[in-house]
Amino acid sequence: MASVVFASFVAKATRKVLRLFGKGATTLPGKLALKINPTIIRKLSVDKDIITVTGTNGKTTTTHMIVEMLSNIGFDVVTNISGANLASGIATTLICGGDEIIKAQGGSKQKTKTVYVLETDEAAFAKIAGDLQPKVSVVSNLFRDQLDRYGELTYTRDCISNGIDKNDAKLVINADDSLVASLGKGREGRTIFFGMELASMKSNNVTYPENKGVLPASPDAVYCPLCNVRYEYEARSFSHLGAFCCPKCGARRPSPRFEVVYSLSKSPSDPDYGYIIKDTTINEANEMILKVPGSHNLYNSCAAVAAVSAYLEEGNDKKECFDTACKAALSVKAAFGRMEKFSVGDGNKQICILLVKNPAGLDRSLSFLANAKDADSLFFLLNSNIADGKDVSWIWDVDFESKIDNLPKRIYVSGERWADMQLRVHYAGGRIDKADCMEKAKEILDRAIEACEPNKCVYILPNYTSMLALRAILVKQYGLKDFWK
Repeated sequence: MASVVFASFVAKATRKVLRLFGKGATTLPGKLALKINPTIIRKLSVDKDIITVTGTNGKTTTTHMIVEMLSNIGFDVVTNISGANLASGIATTLICGGDEIIKAQGGSKQKTKTVYVLETDEAAFAKIAGDLQPKVSVVSNLFRDQLDRYGELTYTRDCISNGIDKNDAKLVINADDSLVASLGKGREGRTIFFGMELASMKSNNVTYPENKGVLPASPDAVYCPLCNVRYEYEARSFSHLGAFCCPKCGARRPSPRFEVVYSLSKSPSDPDYGYIIKDTTINEANEMILKVPGSHNLYNSCAAVAAVSAYLEEGNDKKECFDTACKAALSVKAAFGRMEKFSVGDGNKQICILLVKNPAGLDRSLSFLANAKDADSLFFLLNSNIADGKDVSWIWDVDFESKIDNLPKRIYVSGERWADMQLRVHYAGGRIDKADCMEKAKEILDRAIEACEPNKCVYILPNYTSMLALRAILVKQYGLKDFWK
């Protein structure tokens, strides 16, 4: 077996050549290194402080939040910034990440150990979690996604469970997701739960039931895996997330240590949306500002605060760690493709990119847009490449109908599967302004921007590979950074 040094040399050389040609080089260097030395991830992870983030939705946003928080506190951070979250991307980050280390932006001036924050695909987590030996592992949620690859949610849950059993990391997991919460069973000594405050969920469910999209019917994870009996809910936040209880065996939502307190009397789509995070073990609460809009990002923010607190706590005061994490979260910005906003034209118009890749993610984005005051138009882009999932029938599982009247009237569609999305919007009662293939995406975007009213925003909802193609257009036209920068 070739040495780690040689494998790393090949990876770095490959990356350098690819970058000269303007390529991201986020996976091929690591893929070659793994071919040369299959143990390279394990070898390079020794003595490193690693935090992993996995789950269906929110991986990139939560990873980005943790990275910025740690950097604000005073750490140097290495991360797979482009979201290359398979073994090849992780290997590339471990080998080459030190060359692009995210330097501390503020906070403590004391020299601290470099932290590696790695977004990790759910299936890949099962294979490499033992090699990584993370200090903290975050599991965000489980929704149906890429059915041609993952199949049923129980399979995805088992992948994560297998990875967890190969290390002794602190587990930061979502109490409101029944499948994710079950990962804490038998691992109570190292599990930290986060979620929504029950009183907040109850208040919002009772006081604001007219808010469309807040409590949609959900086919995901609503049955107890032990009894096959449908869960009863004391309250829900959205989809299948909430205070669940099995009426037969009594399995119920665990009490979260970290809780979000929020009110729908204020719109989570507002950029200055205020909420509270509590650490119930020390009876401490901090007022926060949601820096990345959307009610689903309340979960991502809470997960990030919980993860950073857990990382800092070893040998330190819990209150001090919690306060430090909350303060660091106040200056977090949107990650690549996740509520990113850019000024265009003469600077008096904006575009915003919201990645959507499964029913739950698109449903949350539509709920956000139904309340967004600056939304001028929508631009859907739908591909069906391997990285997206070949099956696009999931768009019919999204509740367009209850939201379409509150969405912008101008709707544009592109991507390889543009006709599928056009048909879905048509059946929901929406009017398509322009729909055409991926080759026409730039032309359609230009049209949308030209028609956009001043001080308004064109919201773009692509899935994964269409987002990368769109990003390439924006890099050329508006000088944006490439996705790996």
